[in-house]
Amino acid sequence: MSEINWRRINIDQYDPDSFMSAEELLPPVPPVVAADYANLAQLVRGLLSKGDISQALITALENPPYGGDEIVKASHLKTVLEVLTATKSSDITSLVESLSQEQQTTLIKYLYKGMSSILGQSNGNAGILLTWFQKTIDTTGSGPIVRHISDRRTV
Repeated sequence: MSEINWRRINIDQYDPDSFMSAEELLPPVPPVVAADYANLAQLVRGLLSKGDISQALITALENPPYGGDEIVKASHLKTVLEVLTATKSSDITSLVESLSQEQQTTLIKYLYKGMSSILGQSNGNAGILLTWFQKTIDTTGSGPIVRHISDRRTV
């Protein structure tokens, strides 16, 4: 009799269609150019200086650098945090309501990223981010959180 326990063999290991690499699990994202996001940061700062916070927020959240390196992502996080900290707390609810569903999900991603970074925890930004988070969830429900958790793209 053989020494092999046939009940413990994983037959799925022999099926080439059942194996997926980490690269196959990540959604395809276009590469980003750092200069484009530097120009975007200048545009957002210009909108902030004009007092158009709503358009500045929409512009900052429209095309997040999913395919960028960590330096580009950190600089764009700084841009988004500038918009969030320039907003009055009484205007947050109306701003969140004006965003599309995709932009609300991107906002939640940046709120989580900001709360986990040193940049978001310094200069009193933590309280501002928590206020944004609370008012965003009060407005949108838990949908953006679930979409953020299930999305493999990171900001």
